[in-house]
Amino acid sequence: MPRSAIRPQLTVAVLAATLGLGGCVFVVDSDSHYRHGKLRGSTSLDAIKPGTTSREWILEKLGQPHSSYVNEAGNEVLRYLSVYEHDTEVAFFLLFDIDVSKEEINTLHVELEEDLVRSFWID
Repeated sequence: MPRSAIRPQLTVAVLAATLGLGGCVFVVDSDSHYRHGKLRGSTSLDAIKPGTTSREWILEKLGQPHSSYVNEAGNEVLRYLSVYEHDTEVAFFLLFDIDVSKEEINTLHVELEEDLVRSFWID
């Protein structure tokens, strides 16, 4: 076969291989969800006002706390745990796949004094 006839065939083969392999890296599945609690993007947190917001309101909006403790000042502190997961599965050319998981754990502390919120913070 003459050299000039091989060159276009080789170009087409290289182009097909490049396009074929380039399309083989893809995200198979991606999922984000709260496994426990929900603090991220919660409008309830924006509504908490120290000195005004009551224990009853906190329990109504956020539910029962994960745990509670009494701090050095003698005030009860409610602890709300939030676990946010993001899972992604990536496959490459049917040779292998990779599972990537990211977990974000946050704890909301709500300090109560005489059944009113004194302060709150997230760790």
